[in-house]
Amino acid sequence: MQMSFYSGLAALMLLLAGCATIAAQPAVLTARPPRTAESFSTVDEELTYRVFMGQLALERDLRPVAVAQYARAAQLSSDPSLLQHAATLAYEAGDDQLALTLVRRWRTLAPQDPDARHFEALLEARLGDVAASVAAFESLLRDVPSESFALISRLLSQETDAQHGLPVMRGLLAAYPQSAQAHFAFAGLALHYQHPQLAADEANRALAIQPHWDEALVLLGQALAAQGRSAQAVRVLQARLAETPDNTNLRLAFAALLAQAGEGAAAEAQFSEVLKRHPADAEALYTLGLLKLQDKQLAAAREYFLSLRKTGQRNSDAWYFLGNIAELQKNYAQALRNYQQVDDGEHWFAARIATARVLAEQGRQAEAREYMDSVIADDPGDAARLRLAESQVFATMGDDATALEVLNDALRVGSPDADLLYARALLEESMDQVTAAERDLRYILKRSPENAAALNALGYTLTVHSNRYSEALGYIQKALQLAPDDPAVIDSMGWVEFRLGNYPAALAYLRKAYARLADPQVAAHLAQALWVSGNRQEAHAVWSAALKQHPGDPDLMKIGRQFAP
Repeated sequence: MQMSFYSGLAALMLLLAGCATIAAQPAVLTARPPRTAESFSTVDEELTYRVFMGQLALERDLRPVAVAQYARAAQLSSDPSLLQHAATLAYEAGDDQLALTLVRRWRTLAPQDPDARHFEALLEARLGDVAASVAAFESLLRDVPSESFALISRLLSQETDAQHGLPVMRGLLAAYPQSAQAHFAFAGLALHYQHPQLAADEANRALAIQPHWDEALVLLGQALAAQGRSAQAVRVLQARLAETPDNTNLRLAFAALLAQAGEGAAAEAQFSEVLKRHPADAEALYTLGLLKLQDKQLAAAREYFLSLRKTGQRNSDAWYFLGNIAELQKNYAQALRNYQQVDDGEHWFAARIATARVLAEQGRQAEAREYMDSVIADDPGDAARLRLAESQVFATMGDDATALEVLNDALRVGSPDADLLYARALLEESMDQVTAAERDLRYILKRSPENAAALNALGYTLTVHSNRYSEALGYIQKALQLAPDDPAVIDSMGWVEFRLGNYPAALAYLRKAYARLADPQVAAHLAQALWVSGNRQEAHAVWSAALKQHPGDPDLMKIGRQFAP
């Protein structure tokens, strides 16, 4: 972080002769009584101290301490960048009210800063103050030429949920009822929040004001398709395309809608029509390549991606899928060369993991690990996510020992990341290292008591590997309160009820879980519960149907003897 107020740190470092000792004693930030204002001879001295201690806390992953120190520093400072940093830390820590207090002070220091104004409006939305948020966004629309309804919709979709985002857009719409752009932005936000009927209504209102707006028409088609009205969506776009057959963007959208509706041949015909008119159209080449790859027509897919390369557009995408094709053809040397060409874009991460996977597939595990070390050295900020994916590479290959070693090494050198701990716990449970799994899950829950995934994992682990069913039930019940629609949690609830001998309740939960997630493990649980309950014909039907979908699945094979004719 480069901030003007950091210049005082050099002086503080000289004054704090014991700072090396501080760095060696992690307890100092929590064990030492906080210094009071009377301890400092000047405001600048306290400000510098607070920033230093806040940064030290961040480096040790002591987020609450860091937030408190930076918040105090922000109260003393007139530097907008410090207020921005402190507000961001509070926001990331989930303290929206403190973040809003800090942002409002930031606004007094930089009243026209659009970032501060956006932040304030979003925090007001998250805190449920719809009127204040609407007023703040209205002010931005009036004062900032680059502001737009589309930008507001995008910010709300990224930083709020439906309960908080939709009322704000509805309030803005009330102020601009004749704006097609406002109706369109509201429609997009509604579709993002999975309210397709509202999205369709608003898209229609946008079209009533601006009848030939193709983007609104496409959004209407997407909203109809999301309601299961794909045939109507196709007709809507088809009619418009008949009027403007040279409209490439509309034809591409129409083709994508056909593909989404499962009409692959019709979609391919539309993309091919685009290429007839515009042979170098990157979107058509890219999507046709994907369709052919999905159908395992590797030679045809390769030609489309090679043609895409020649356009000079979407280069990284083309290289990534050319790597996929080479890997599927077991041309590992070519796959590695192709993946290494992916230097940016949305497939950068996947290409790095694919490179490690290809090395491991050839039995070059040590090289795969060295390669991932080099990737993380270049991108340390993404270390946890990269290590998780690296571990998954080895776990998928059945090399659980190496997968666990990756996670152990990552946790040894870094702070106790919850995602890494959770992944390690699941792996430990699968390897029957139950004590270790329980320890990791309890550590997560000590820091995040309402982590539904960890609660569910701990409850399920105790259900499967112990007879502590009542304790397991408590964890799973809490997980279900936090995530009532999660089929994994519903399945756990059914399985612990089964272990407790509550068969009617077990069947109710397991049927519900299987209806939402046709997973082989859920199927195995349901089949066993049906069998023990005396519903043997249905049990066999569930088991055999699942086995057809997932031949050789270990959970289904484990219970297979009792279902054999």
